[in-house]
Amino acid sequence: MVRYALAGDMLGEMSRNWWMVVLRGVAAVIFGLLALFWPGLTLVALAIVFGVFALVDGCVLGAAAFRATPGTRASMIVQAVLSVIMGLIALIWPLVAVMALVFVIGAWAIVTGVAEIVTAVRLRARISSEWLLIFLGALSIVFGLLLWFWPLEGAQAIVLVVGIYAIIFGVVLAVAGFRLRGVAEAFALPGNHMRREPGDTGPDEGDEPPGPVAT
Repeated sequence: MVRYALAGDMLGEMSRNWWMVVLRGVAAVIFGLLALFWPGLTLVALAIVFGVFALVDGCVLGAAAFRATPGTRASMIVQAVLSVIMGLIALIWPLVAVMALVFVIGAWAIVTGVAEIVTAVRLRARISSEWLLIFLGALSIVFGLLLWFWPLEGAQAIVLVVGIYAIIFGVVLAVAGFRLRGVAEAFALPGNHMRREPGDTGPDEGDEPPGPVAT
């Protein structure tokens, strides 16, 4: 039953910080819209815009990790640090970032996708809409691999693909954030036990795993 307690801890942190999930989604949508509708956007400008977005995303993740309990913050810290590093590379060396723009954005997408899928797997016993996180993770991984292995021709093609992905990513992430709102209160209701007493690592006789909470 320890895994259910850990999942409850993670879900509790995410539901209490649902607005941070929504904020990450809004930032991604803004980045996507700028990429699609900024007249004459060059790859250098796209690298700078991506750098700002990655920094915002990393800072929000870092703040969420700081507020999280020790057992749930490790993956968030890793994702936040990688996001900030990639954002700084794009801002400090935009010309270098242009040369490696496809690789940098692809790497960010794959890391983000893996993190979202891991989160969904850990929460699958607690929520009924983990498919949103799995879809988001799979979308990010496929997008990252496409950027690495699909030969896009020209800056406009890269900008178009990046912009469309960012908007879809942001919308799904914002929806997931709003659906997390209020989940913590649902777990606080009688009959929903999120954790065991210290030292109790096994189920009681007749005890069933907690059912998923509709989000």
